[in-house]
Amino acid sequence: MNTLLKYSIFSLFALATLTGCDNTEDLILEDPQSSFDVNSTNFSNLVLNASFPENAALTISWKDELDAASTYEVVMATDEEFTNEIALGTSDDTNFTITVAALNQLLLNAGAEPYKMFPIYVRINNGAQATSALSYNVMPYAVDAPVIVNPAADSSIVLDNENPDAAALEMMWTDFSTEGTTVSVVYSLQLAVAGNEFETFQTVAQVTDLNEYTITNSQLNALALTLGAEEEVSIALETRILATITSDTGVDERLSTPVAFNVTTYSTAVTNLFLVGSATAAEWNNNNNNAPIIRDPNNKNVYSYTAKFLGGGDFAFKLLEKRGQWQPQWGVTNNVFVSNEILGQEPGVLSVATTGYYKLDVNTKTGAYSITPYDASAAPSYTTIGYIGSSRTGNGDGWNEPDANLTQSTFDPHIWYANNVTLFDGELKFRANDSWGVNWGGSTEISGFGVRDSSNIPVSAGTYDIWFNDLTAGYILIPNE
Repeated sequence: MNTLLKYSIFSLFALATLTGCDNTEDLILEDPQSSFDVNSTNFSNLVLNASFPENAALTISWKDELDAASTYEVVMATDEEFTNEIALGTSDDTNFTITVAALNQLLLNAGAEPYKMFPIYVRINNGAQATSALSYNVMPYAVDAPVIVNPAADSSIVLDNENPDAAALEMMWTDFSTEGTTVSVVYSLQLAVAGNEFETFQTVAQVTDLNEYTITNSQLNALALTLGAEEEVSIALETRILATITSDTGVDERLSTPVAFNVTTYSTAVTNLFLVGSATAAEWNNNNNNAPIIRDPNNKNVYSYTAKFLGGGDFAFKLLEKRGQWQPQWGVTNNVFVSNEILGQEPGVLSVATTGYYKLDVNTKTGAYSITPYDASAAPSYTTIGYIGSSRTGNGDGWNEPDANLTQSTFDPHIWYANNVTLFDGELKFRANDSWGVNWGGSTEISGFGVRDSSNIPVSAGTYDIWFNDLTAGYILIPNE
């Protein structure tokens, strides 16, 4: 029995090329002279949208005025002869709809490449008979996530503290090629402690249209310590990659399967942090007698600084590990105190709302930081502050007056310093106004927070820059390299 199908509607919905997400556009496919002759204009370029995977991508309606089939087959092919038919689906009625996600996957299975136009032909089969075909160029989006090929699962890395800038890990992954497309892929490399499901993680780096990234010994060591590792121990970590494509059709994000590996950390050296930025006395000059902040003598990762900052407008600051060098530098990104070595790029700046005195606290291991207002209105003002003690001469003569006076900062009158000072094995104390009436001592060498009328501060021979803060009695001796 011959069956006559008169096709009255052939409609197609492509999310990126139509203005509404729920609109369709009808094609009239009708030829009263022929059962299967499609009298229609083909659609040309159709772009599928990853942002709306469950929306309709293709909707077809038809009429069978003589003898309706029990089941109609909707098929596509990559050539007009339909050499290899690919089933889009079936319908017991005279209409059919396929979602964006389903059509996208069928295109990829048929050999289409993400973000490249792919020609297809669509028709409806009724037993041994078929309609004429309509042709389309359809652009699918990427579905498969990147695959990490290095590090290998459960591999081990022992970090080398003698070669901090050498490569510790060559991260490598595979993904589709963007060559010949108009899109770029941004890969975010993420690192977390194994087993925490990436509830907390560090972003190692972001790279565009690349499939590898080198992590140095110092960077991976800092990342592991920030994630909670102890020094000179092994820790199980996991890495994954978030691939993001932003195009006219929206945002397509794909997340790789994590890969676990082990890292043995090393002990880090004591680090100084120096202020730089328009909110500070040094301004944006990395070698302008930049003031150091005070390191906790009992925890080399904890620092504190109570002093004046300029605020509002564009005033801001960062911290440097070495005067005269912009890197390593520390700042705040995503509300975490972080260095460029950990982040893989320069961190954001710190700032205060208005000019005044603030207490800055930072932790280079955990990334915690705070800036809180400090009331310095009742703090005494001193005419001079100096240091005295056996470390000045290497013997008891160093306790004789006059004191070796410090220079008062013109930016903040509570900050005092002396540069390029030669000291001997011995002790010292800080005094105000060349008198024992107000003096500060302490029990920790190099850095600490002094106490009025306390013990003498121990000193090892060397050449130092000496800094003292009369608000907190914080002191730090910076060895000259």
